[in-house]
Amino acid sequence: MSKFFAFLIIFPIVLFSAEPSVFGAGNLDSENPYGLSPSEKKIVQNSKNLKSLQKTIRVLRLKYRDLEEKLDGTRSVTQSISDKIGSIDSKIRKVKTQDANRSDTLSSLKDEVSSLKQQFDDNIIVQSQNQDKIKSVLSELSSLIDSINSSYVSKDTFDEFVKNQKSFQSKIEAKLSDLQKQTLKKSLSSKNGAQLLKEAESYFKKKSYKKAQIRYEKLVSMRYKPARSSFKLGEISYLNKSYKKAIQYYKKSISLYDSASYTPTLLYHTGISLSKLKKNREASKFFNALKTNYPKSKEARSLKK
Repeated sequence: MSKFFAFLIIFPIVLFSAEPSVFGAGNLDSENPYGLSPSEKKIVQNSKNLKSLQKTIRVLRLKYRDLEEKLDGTRSVTQSISDKIGSIDSKIRKVKTQDANRSDTLSSLKDEVSSLKQQFDDNIIVQSQNQDKIKSVLSELSSLIDSINSSYVSKDTFDEFVKNQKSFQSKIEAKLSDLQKQTLKKSLSSKNGAQLLKEAESYFKKKSYKKAQIRYEKLVSMRYKPARSSFKLGEISYLNKSYKKAIQYYKKSISLYDSASYTPTLLYHTGISLSKLKKNREASKFFNALKTNYPKSKEARSLKK
């Protein structure tokens, strides 16, 4: 019985002494903790301070972001203003350059106008001087004409004199030519056929056709290689565009010898000479003879082109 009463007395004391712990005493996570030891109070205070710092940091971060956005906007506006200033500056420089150029152009035009004006004035003076000279020359020319009319022969008389002079000169030249030919013939007569042919060929190669012609004619009269000499005389006439004469020499040459090395050329030039004389039908006969008898010759090949 005594033990039971003792329990009844002790139990409420224990119960009430354990009540703070049972209802949250010493809970650091509580919003308003109580029943804390000094070290626990220090922890709670530090926790509060940390939360305050975190809140401050969040606020500062928001302000930083806001400032950064504003700074970006300011940079964009600044860049735009800078670009506009650069553009304006460029325009100003351009205008200055144009003004300078216009100034130079204006100055150049002024100088040019001044120069032209001076040239104009100089030309007026020169024209005036030339007019005076022309008048003077005309006066002298008029006096000279009057003097000629009174002192010299008439134009008809003068023309007749010139005509007679030319006729006399032609006769003298003809006689001299005859004398030269006679002298040349005497000189050629002292040479044999081989010598004359060598000289004729040399002059022909040098295109001294007149000298060559005289020697070929002499060879024909001597009957020394008359076929070749006649062919060469035909070539000289052909080159001088005397086609009728050339044809006569070619015909004489081929009648004397029709198998010479120069026969293809003879046939070809005969055909061309006939074509020049509008005798195309006869020309075609010579061209056909050339292609038939000398198909590999350069003359025949030229007809095929």
